[in-house]
Amino acid sequence: MPKIIVIDDEQPICDLIRHLMEPEGYVVKTESDPTKAVQLVREESPDCVVLDVKMPKIDGIDVLDGINALGKNTKVIIVTGYGNIENAMESMKLGAYDYITKPFDLGFLKNLIKQCVMEKKK
Repeated sequence: MPKIIVIDDEQPICDLIRHLMEPEGYVVKTESDPTKAVQLVREESPDCVVLDVKMPKIDGIDVLDGINALGKNTKVIIVTGYGNIENAMESMKLGAYDYITKPFDLGFLKNLIKQCVMEKKK
């Protein structure tokens, strides 16, 4: 079963994505504390990570950098309610799979996660 991790300081967003993807056959783990995010990715080796940018303590871009440092080729979808060109460019430069803004279309996110997982499996 494909495994994804959702990292967002807003628990309702984590729960929303879990309820969106579990019926599709995905194992979904969530983390609302960004300081624990990289360790969770290290332990779980997910196919895809859905990562918020604006979080307390650690910025999502720093988390993305930490995930990349693991060397696991983990695919990361960045989501943010504070989208700007600088964050988008930095995310993509660091190898994010995609960058989307909140509020996001649930069907679009579901398809994007599926594409991300298929890309990882290649």
